[in-house]
Amino acid sequence: MKADRDHPAAQLAAIVESSDDAIVGKDLDGYVTSWNAAAERMFGYTAGEIVGKHITTIIPVDRQAEEDYVLGRIRQGLLTEHFETVRRRKDGTLIDISLTVSPIRSATGEIIGASKIARDITEQKTLRRAAAEASRAKDEFLATLSHELRTPLNTLLGYTQMLRTGTLDAESTRRALDAMARNGQALADLVDDVFDASRIITGKMQLRLRPMMIRPVLEEAVETIRPAILAKSIELELATEEDLVVNGDPDRMRQIFWNLLSNAVKFTQAGKIALRAWHEDVKVRIEVKDTGVGISPEALPRVFERFWQADATHTRGHGGLGLGLALVRYFVELQGGRIRAHSEGIGRGACFDIELPAAHPR
Repeated sequence: MKADRDHPAAQLAAIVESSDDAIVGKDLDGYVTSWNAAAERMFGYTAGEIVGKHITTIIPVDRQAEEDYVLGRIRQGLLTEHFETVRRRKDGTLIDISLTVSPIRSATGEIIGASKIARDITEQKTLRRAAAEASRAKDEFLATLSHELRTPLNTLLGYTQMLRTGTLDAESTRRALDAMARNGQALADLVDDVFDASRIITGKMQLRLRPMMIRPVLEEAVETIRPAILAKSIELELATEEDLVVNGDPDRMRQIFWNLLSNAVKFTQAGKIALRAWHEDVKVRIEVKDTGVGISPEALPRVFERFWQADATHTRGHGGLGLGLALVRYFVELQGGRIRAHSEGIGRGACFDIELPAAHPR
């Protein structure tokens, strides 16, 4: 018995049967002659079901020309290595595989068939796609960051040069200084958002929670954004209960509502923005609703992703790095709350609904 186990053919059969890769033998007409246990696991057919059937049983219709190509190479004695393709399992699902196909020769050297080794590369393909998407997102972010920094920088540099010449009158100088202040603040806000995102990613963001009234924070956010509201003739409704108290970080709470209101103003050319807050059982609910451009059903699930924008091109009508809503969600969740986005579609406005634990539940 030991001699049988030590025989090279027996050793080879044991290796084939124990392999994690599917190993399949076929003749020169494409009919399956052998099928190991890994092939059964990978494709769902037992050896009894598939041996004697044509290999196209597991090849999708749109890829069956590949078999003619591979068999043509085999007949020429050529090896096909690491050929990435797709095959169909018994249940009809598709699987990404890498194929290596070698000629099988008789004792006299005649090519009598082919040996296929198939490896499941589903995970590798998924990782590749994720890496490619991450690389693309990084490139888009850097391009967007460059674009967003350049605009206020050009304004600052332009007005600085004009002030240096001393040719501006008093009123023009005042307007130039106002513009420089606005653009300087825009640059500071961009840098702050990037630093906040970096601290979140590295786990260094810390909040200082304490009982705080919500209404003063909302009123402050409204006053901060009021010039932009007036400039676009947008109607603003503020309706809040007086005694809304949550455990929150005042600075981050201001950032949450300033971001949401800024976002609403940015995407509302005319119409109305409503900011409402009220008690609901053990929670405080805050709603920012606008009548602006709305959000498409495809974009809605992604609005809180970092660096994501529905229109990421440099010709888009609205600026930004795609960080504001991501930071809002993170700060809300870090304070024990939840935020949801709603929209009935393009042109139908948007609503951001926040729930925070009430410090004094009713």
